[in-house]
Amino acid sequence: MVEQPVRLEESLAPEVAATLIDLAQLAHHAGSATFDGVGAVAHELLARLLVLCAAQRGAILLGVDEYDAPEPSSSLSSLRSKTFRALALHGVGEAEAQALLTAFPSTGFNDQPDPDMTCWITYRLPIGEFMVESEQSSQDVLSPQEVDALPIDGASPRLVRQPVQALLVLGWTTENDHACALVVERGHRVLPFVVDAVSSVIVSILLVERIHALEVASMRDALREMELLKAELLGTVSHELRSPLASIKGYAATLLRHERRISREERHQFLLAINEASDRLEVIIERLLEMSQLETGEVTLQRSPLNLARLATEALAALEERMAAHLPGRFTFALSLEHADGTPATSIPLVLADQRRLREVLDNLLENAVKYSPAGGVIKVILRPVTHRQTTQGGLPSVDQHDAPGQHSTQMPWRMVEILVCDMGMGIPDEHLERIFDRFHRVDTRLTREVNGLGLGLAICKRIVELHNGFIWAENTSNGNGSVFHVRLPIDQIPI
Repeated sequence: MVEQPVRLEESLAPEVAATLIDLAQLAHHAGSATFDGVGAVAHELLARLLVLCAAQRGAILLGVDEYDAPEPSSSLSSLRSKTFRALALHGVGEAEAQALLTAFPSTGFNDQPDPDMTCWITYRLPIGEFMVESEQSSQDVLSPQEVDALPIDGASPRLVRQPVQALLVLGWTTENDHACALVVERGHRVLPFVVDAVSSVIVSILLVERIHALEVASMRDALREMELLKAELLGTVSHELRSPLASIKGYAATLLRHERRISREERHQFLLAINEASDRLEVIIERLLEMSQLETGEVTLQRSPLNLARLATEALAALEERMAAHLPGRFTFALSLEHADGTPATSIPLVLADQRRLREVLDNLLENAVKYSPAGGVIKVILRPVTHRQTTQGGLPSVDQHDAPGQHSTQMPWRMVEILVCDMGMGIPDEHLERIFDRFHRVDTRLTREVNGLGLGLAICKRIVELHNGFIWAENTSNGNGSVFHVRLPIDQIPI
């Protein structure tokens, strides 16, 4: 870039001043433009520069320095190359503009005769470092069309900082060399005074393009996750539905084919198996429908004062009865009431809640504890009052955090009852602790692959607890033997 002259001729000062005002407005407009509108901003920028320099044709090209690995026979540590794309064109094609750069000097202006364009100048507009796609070796700065054409299933590009340059190409059709010299001299005089303003407009355009590229990448990742979720959903649902259906069909077909050969006792066993498979199929369908209703907000809570100790006693008794019939002696169930300091208590404050929905939460958590405790052991439920400090949102505690440390503003204590469901199972891998409440998410380990289920139980629990303005999370025990699920429900809606 050539040094700026100390002063500008008075005859050119008004035009330069007017251009700077226009460019300032254009930079502001570029900063708030949509991705679809940056092309118009770039062409308006070029048009303003054409007017300032009285040029008939021109182009603004963008380029990024690349450093390619040298050939094995080369002694150079790196080889520099540059790829350009057109940001704006007027009266000249992109191929023609690219051809004009073959003799581009390292710095400053260049004027050269041309058959179609009697004279032209190029001018470097250094933009500085900018985030570009490192995988795009053929084109470092992606055009809008290329950004939209990025494959959905492709890997997200890695962003690196590289120096970006904008090149301004202006051309005139003149009658002789003297006229060419005059217009080139005009460019020499005025362009240095507007280069910073032009660069700011281009930077704003690049920022809009970068934001769009990141949004596209984010959308691409979301679509990829959605496709994986759909595939996992279809696979899981197909497997879970196929198993009871196969059982029903197999036993029913056997009864039909060999009705006279089957004894009364065998027929009764077959019917029991069909009934059990039908119940399992009904549970699967009900959970799918319930998850859909919870997600769409079609569930209305029937709140009433609720004794959680009684509810937990009933849930434990029902589970203990089932386990005694299927796995006698493997599990021991216990209920403990505590004060906030951990000492034994005889009662727990009532909560205003939907009894049927909270019973469903308890049943799901207890069944989950049994499923993931293959060796058996003690399944324990602890109930205790707690004071929950949480940043408020809209008058209610937020439901996405629990006891977040380091919060000092707008924190309010809430009186809550905590339910702890403790098991002595295999625990939860740390990388899964934040995702086990996601729909269809299951911890896939060697010990859990044989566990049936859609992976909706914990997601349903989370949504029901959130509908009660409560919190739910899980953690592993300190000794590494088992896990603990925490549920906190507000005793009332008035902070103390």
